[in-house]
Amino acid sequence: MKKMTTFCVLAGLLLLTACAKRPMGGPNDPALVRGIIDGLFAPISFVLSLFSDTVRMYAFPNIGRWYDFGFLIGLSAWGGGASTVTRYVYIDRRSGRTLDVEER
Repeated sequence: MKKMTTFCVLAGLLLLTACAKRPMGGPNDPALVRGIIDGLFAPISFVLSLFSDTVRMYAFPNIGRWYDFGFLIGLSAWGGGASTVTRYVYIDRRSGRTLDVEER
């Protein structure tokens, strides 16, 4: 019974948040390029926002999805590139010869 009550409360909150309205940005509000710049400075802005009420790491209001996309691109630059290449090298114990994966 307790699980059903919790589910009903969460479902009700989800329905209420679906009705929330956000003001759309105007033509001079931040867009893609500003999103990239804000994404690049996001970790620094986050630390500064802990100590200051005037610094925010995310611009609001903004154009919308283009700003979000730029913010994501800028923020992903801090990951150092998600793809890394790993090459395994095997050494034959008997001969001491180095073997690549294809030769193994």
